[in-house]
Amino acid sequence: MFGLSKRVLIVIGILVVVVVIFVIQGRNPRNSQSGSSGTGQCQVKVVNANVLNIRSSPATSAPVVGSLKDGQFSDAEATIQNGFRQLNTNQWVSSEFVTPVSGAC
Repeated sequence: MFGLSKRVLIVIGILVVVVVIFVIQGRNPRNSQSGSSGTGQCQVKVVNANVLNIRSSPATSAPVVGSLKDGQFSDAEATIQNGFRQLNTNQWVSSEFVTPVSGAC
């Protein structure tokens, strides 16, 4: 095929797969658990809330899927929408009750 040996085609195929995996990994948000102190894109701290609800979407009417306590840290995304900060996929908290403490928030 195209005058290339089978070995060269295999090497090219492997390189393409590696590049595709690298690109896909770069687009996926980092996984985090509520209240974890891992290394996400940024980290926030809960302030002025005894218990902060984690909602499934950026709306007060969205179902509660978890919670954080005052002073607790969590990995987060830089995304803020409708007054909510995204923690992870389907995890949003009111941005007025969290403050960035590290990373690219």
